[in-house]
Amino acid sequence: MFPLTDDSGRVIAFSGRLWKLTDDGSHQAKYKNSRSTRLFNKSYELYHLDQAKTSAKKQHEMYIMEGFMDVIAAYRAGIENAVASMGTALTPEHVQHLSHFTKKVILTYDGDKAGLEATAKALDVLQDLELEIVRIPDQMDPDEYLKKTSPEDLATLLKNSRISKVEFLMHYWKPQYIENLQAQIEFVEKLAPMIAQTRSITAQNTYIYKLADLLPDFDYLQIEQIVNNSRLHQRQEAQEGGRSKTSTFSVELLPNRGMTRLIKAENHLLSRMKDFPMVLNDYRLRPDFVFDTPELQILYQLLCQNGEVTSQDLSEQPEGVQHAWYRMVEEDLPEEIADGELEEVEETRNRELLRKESQQIGNKVKEASSTGDAEKALLELERLIAQKRRME
Repeated sequence: MFPLTDDSGRVIAFSGRLWKLTDDGSHQAKYKNSRSTRLFNKSYELYHLDQAKTSAKKQHEMYIMEGFMDVIAAYRAGIENAVASMGTALTPEHVQHLSHFTKKVILTYDGDKAGLEATAKALDVLQDLELEIVRIPDQMDPDEYLKKTSPEDLATLLKNSRISKVEFLMHYWKPQYIENLQAQIEFVEKLAPMIAQTRSITAQNTYIYKLADLLPDFDYLQIEQIVNNSRLHQRQEAQEGGRSKTSTFSVELLPNRGMTRLIKAENHLLSRMKDFPMVLNDYRLRPDFVFDTPELQILYQLLCQNGEVTSQDLSEQPEGVQHAWYRMVEEDLPEEIADGELEEVEETRNRELLRKESQQIGNKVKEASSTGDAEKALLELERLIAQKRRME
């Protein structure tokens, strides 16, 4: 049983831990609070706030955790400025209550899937406070991490491994199928406005570089342009007094300036195939040739089947394929093919494919390292070294 107190330390309710038997035979803990009364409202009260508020004023920050045992674990690690919600999601009332004692919070929820989802939801109600996030590794909560390591290790983790809201969402929103172009576009559309709102120019540049490393089909300059467009959009909204709040910001796909070198090279090849049947026939005889860009591969297959792509063919394709076609048609190429032109374009394409594959392997190394899978990390690292040698 846990006594629940108000800001002054007066007991206003109790909370107990119920153990339920699950289907797999294990026991699952669930908290049961006193019923809401005139004195106790679980959507307003925070566990340990009466003791944490003094330390929070000295430290100028407050940790928010999920469970009572997590707060106790933090206390054992020397972290006295930690509170927990009463077995419920963080509410605007919690945040308003908390704002009387601190202007900065460190969100420290569990590291499992449910904890990450709770963290993402809490971000919406914490917009008026300065915010940092601690991700507990290996899907543990703070209490489990302390038991597995030590109080000193938990204190180090809580103080030295904080990340920003943008960094958290970069990992949380990262598409499962990162090679999918549409998924990459939606990912950038979500993050660009948040990066644009970041006050530190250094932080903005770092986020853009991180995004460019994650995304196979975007480079730094493209993402920087998208962030700048988002910033302009936000300024226009502010100047118009919010009248344009219903408008939406989206990534502009059509200008050639925003293309990666890989897509430009593949556009070049497809354009020559469209205009020169002999070129198309040469590539058609290469069964191993496939466009890396999915939309261009669809268009290439239509060209191979029919020798051309008609307006009727385009109308039957998704919008992304139609955009890819018009973007390719806009390529301003000489009327005649120069000597060695296609070989040079293919060299560029092959080099960019190797670079893209290296990025993907590098991401796998990082993911394996972050999850503690040393064997997989070493294997991917060996692949990365071999790939770098191929690029030399």
